[in-house]
Amino acid sequence: MVVQLLVGLPLEMVHGSGRVFLIYMAGVLAGSLGTSVFDTDVYLVGASGGVYALLAAHLANVLLNYNNMQCGILRLVGIFAIASCDVGYAIYSRYNVETLGPPVSYVAHLTGALAGLTIGLLVLKNFEQKLHEQLLWWVALGVYAACTIFAIIFNIMNPTVVIESVENLGDGVHSQYVYSRFGV
Repeated sequence: MVVQLLVGLPLEMVHGSGRVFLIYMAGVLAGSLGTSVFDTDVYLVGASGGVYALLAAHLANVLLNYNNMQCGILRLVGIFAIASCDVGYAIYSRYNVETLGPPVSYVAHLTGALAGLTIGLLVLKNFEQKLHEQLLWWVALGVYAACTIFAIIFNIMNPTVVIESVENLGDGVHSQYVYSRFGV
């Protein structure tokens, strides 16, 4: 939540609520789709894809408006420090720490960041647009669209939800344990 507030509020103050909302929701969608394709045996709860989309949108903001901002390099270093520490910890805890139950997905972080960068390049205000930035806009649109379409088609072609067992908890309440397998 702290990272979401620290990076979301400044973006919202400069670019508006609608643009930041679009970036955030694109990150949530990309985090969910990315996890369903690449990392199916994990829990996916929360807004980590959206938060990483906001972090990467700051990178997009610096790329678009570097000449108009103060301390652009300091912003880049801060973004990379926060993201690197968090993703590094997520990967470390995923593979080197004993966990109870399925691990948390770091793929949601990475795919949310990809969405934040590409959608950020599309929707954030560019205060001095140059010709090469128009090409960058089309590349970002193509990357996001291709990744999203691939993930949706992959999920349609590979339905992988399996109900493993149903446990009777009494009083007519049943518990279903649902998990996903990579069904290729």
